[in-house]
Amino acid sequence: MNTTPKEIIQKLSNAEQEGIDMASPKAVVNHMLVQGEKQSILYFYKPNTLEFDFDKYNNAVAEMRRHKQK
Repeated sequence: MNTTPKEIIQKLSNAEQEGIDMASPKAVVNHMLVQGEKQSILYFYKPNTLEFDFDKYNNAVAEMRRHKQK
């Protein structure tokens, strides 16, 4: 199983701490855009497409929460 890069986990954690609705990928992407995190947003898109990878996003959020529990 691929693990999410630490930088992405940290950015998701920061978004959650700032009160962003993690159930809404759109809210998280908007938050990241405001933060200037364009490269981080691209992580969640399927390669060579304009299609958002919801499974990858959901897995990253779940992984971020597992890291927070440790």
